Amino acid sequence: MSGQPITVLMVNEYPDYIDADVWAAELKNRVPQLEFRLWPDVGNKGDIDIVLIDKGADSGFFDAMTGLRAVLYLGAGVDGIDLQSFPKSVALIRLATREQASEVAQYIVLRVLCQQRHVAEYVRQQASKVWHPIAPRKISETRIVVLGAGRIGGWAAKLFAELGYDTAVWSRQQKTLLGIQSYFGRAQLAEALIGRDYIICSLPLTGDTRGLLNSSAFGNMKRGAYLVNVARGAHVNEADLIRALDENQLSGACLDVFQHEPLEASSPLWNHPKVTITPHVASFWVDSGIDQAADLCGQVARGEPLSNRIDLELGY
Repeated sequence: MSGQPITVLMVNEYPDYIDADVWAAELKNRVPQLEFRLWPDVGNKGDIDIVLIDKGADSGFFDAMTGLRAVLYLGAGVDGIDLQSFPKSVALIRLATREQASEVAQYIVLRVLCQQRHVAEYVRQQASKVWHPIAPRKISETRIVVLGAGRIGGWAAKLFAELGYDTAVWSRQQKTLLGIQSYFGRAQLAEALIGRDYIICSLPLTGDTRGLLNSSAFGNMKRGAYLVNVARGAHVNEADLIRALDENQLSGACLDVFQHEPLEASSPLWNHPKVTITPHVASFWVDSGIDQAADLCGQVARGEPLSNRIDLELGY
C-alpha cells in the first residue's frame, strides 16, 4: 500500500465486542506509516485522517479534526451520528462486511425457525418430561415480510424464499429481488404487512422509519403475527407493542434492540410471557471490519474514491 502516512483514531465504547489492541496490531501490520490512537488519547486533533467509532458522537465531536477525511462507523447503520452537524466535507462510511450481514441473517432465520418449530414449547415439555409432538405450520403456507431490503434484509429474504416461505420485502425505495414480492414507500406499508405471519424489521433508523412499528402498523398485521426486530429499538413503539401483545393482536415478539440499552430492569418487556429478549447480539464480532478499515486507509492515503459512503441526506 503506497501513499501518505495515515493517522487513525478509534473510539471504542464496547470493549466486549472490539479488542482495540487487535485492531491496532492488524492495521499497523497492513498499513505502512500508520499512527493508531485510542480515545481519549487523541493527540493533535488536526492531523487525524480517519475515525473508527462504534457508538454515537455528540454534536461538535469532529469540529477540531480539520484534517479528517473519513469516519467508519463500526455497527449496522449510522444512527448514532448526528447527521445534521456531521461535517459535509467528511465521508461517513458504513461497515459493510459479509460476516456482519451473515451473522444478522443467521439470527433472523434462527428466531423464525425457533418460533415455527415450537422450540420454547419443547423446552418446557422436556422440563416436565412430556412427550407431545406439535405440528408446525407448513412452510409453503407461512408468509413473511422483511422490512428493509438491503444487505441484511435482502439476504434474509432470499434465504426464506429458498426455504419455501411466501416471502416479501418492504423498503423506502423500490427493490427488485428475484422471486420475492416487493413493496415500497409509506403508501404500500399496510399492504406489505397484511396477512403476514412473521414481520422482520431490518431497516436503517431514519426520521422516516423512527416509530414505524406502532399501533397503526400492528393493527394492519394479521392477528397472531410474530415480530422480530434486529434493527433499532426506536423503530418500535414499545407501549404499543405491549398493548398489541396483551390484546393478542401479536402472538409474540423477539427483540434484540431497544429504545434504551441496556434495557432498564423496570421495563415490562423483561417479564412479558410473549417476549424473547436478547442483548443486542444479532451481530457480535466486528473484527471482520479490520479488512475494510485497512482498505479505507489505503483509499484515503492514495486519494482514491471511498467505498460504502453513507448518503447524509437519506441516512443510509
